[in-house]
Amino acid sequence: MRVLFIGNSYTYFNDMPKMFVRECERRGAVCSADSVTAGGYTLAHFVSNDNEYGVKAKELLRGQRYDYVVLQEQSVRPASNPETFLGSVRSLIPLICDNGATPVMYETWGRADGSEVLNAHGWDHETMQDRLTAAYEAAAAEHGAVLVRAGERFHEAYRRGEPVFDPDGSHPSEYGSRLIAACFADTLLN
Repeated sequence: MRVLFIGNSYTYFNDMPKMFVRECERRGAVCSADSVTAGGYTLAHFVSNDNEYGVKAKELLRGQRYDYVVLQEQSVRPASNPETFLGSVRSLIPLICDNGATPVMYETWGRADGSEVLNAHGWDHETMQDRLTAAYEAAAAEHGAVLVRAGERFHEAYRRGEPVFDPDGSHPSEYGSRLIAACFADTLLN
């Protein structure tokens, strides 16, 4: 199985794609993963040819064959502006389909309680998670994409008091990244 991850720090923190490959191998599956990631990037950046990461993503999609291409949006955008998120997904889906790959939506998680982002939007953790889940479900349904419910698994672990967050209250801890990698393996290995 060959997987391309397109996203930002929620993907590259703790080298989650590498954790995913190791998790697949632990389960007896042969897997490789490529990534095109940049901190703070939105999917709109990867649609554009005005930056090196957008160019690289398109080069990989034209030059390599993938089984799955994972899309991870900037952490707040699907909750605060779902139409912009869906528009970017709509622009990337034809490139993924031309590659012959199956599109995958990487559902992310709400910020930790007390976060400045939550306060600025008048949300709590649950509200942000509900908004993210709805946006990623809509994108997956519209395009027949696989939905990796990493955000929900992360949320449940957070509510159980597990140490899923980095101290910044946004990014995953190493434990959180392992949880996400396992969620990807559960979903993509079926």
